[in-house]
Amino acid sequence: MQAAPLTPRTGRWRGLALCLAVCQAALFAPLTSHAGIFDDDEARRAILEMRQQRKQDDARLQALSDQVDQLRRSLLEMNSQIEQLRGEVATQRGNVELLQRDASELQRKQKDAQSAIDERMRKLEPQSVTVDGKTFLADADEKRAFDEAIARLRATDFAGGAQALNAFLKRYPETGFAESAQYWLGNAYYGLRDYKEAIKAFRGLVDRSPDHLRTPEAMLSIANCQTELKDNEAARRTLEQLVKQHPQTEAAQAARDRLLLLTPAKSSTRKGK
Repeated sequence: MQAAPLTPRTGRWRGLALCLAVCQAALFAPLTSHAGIFDDDEARRAILEMRQQRKQDDARLQALSDQVDQLRRSLLEMNSQIEQLRGEVATQRGNVELLQRDASELQRKQKDAQSAIDERMRKLEPQSVTVDGKTFLADADEKRAFDEAIARLRATDFAGGAQALNAFLKRYPETGFAESAQYWLGNAYYGLRDYKEAIKAFRGLVDRSPDHLRTPEAMLSIANCQTELKDNEAARRTLEQLVKQHPQTEAAQAARDRLLLLTPAKSSTRKGK
């Protein structure tokens, strides 16, 4: 296919188009160059902004990390304080328990001390005592002295018993144990075969308290002492007096039996004369 022939009009238009193309290229060439420059600046700014943002983020992260570390240290410190408080509480609890034990021990000691004081006071105060059917008040020392003297007699320490009873009657002349002490003093002398002193001791009971529980036995013992002294007449009179004054007692029955033995002896003696 052949090209269309170039006419003056056609050439003129082509020249105009070429000129316009050159001018357009010249016009838009700087704009394209400036567009590239603008793209680099934006990229640099974006990078700078990203770097700045990264620095800010790093700073925030570091601040958060510091806060976390501070919280961790605070928690550790709080845990340490809690453990310390627990230890102190345990120590205080132990101290409280120790104080409670000490208080209980002190209360027990005070109670024991008070009981001991009460016991001592009770011993010092007169006590009601019943001996040989007689009830009276006696001090603790008084009762102990009498019991110790009787204990010697029961151990067949007649000399020691007689000595202790004489000392007792001298120390406590108005004692409620007087009648019993006289009776046992007579027995102590009887054990020592000191019949005259035994008769004096038994007479002390009979003359002082004719209605005492031990009086019939004392009269029977007097008759025994008189018999040992070969004074049968005096023994007979004592036995007859015993039967007359205390007929319902065991001592009176024993006296009746002995009178039966003494009467024949008296009769035979008269016949011999």
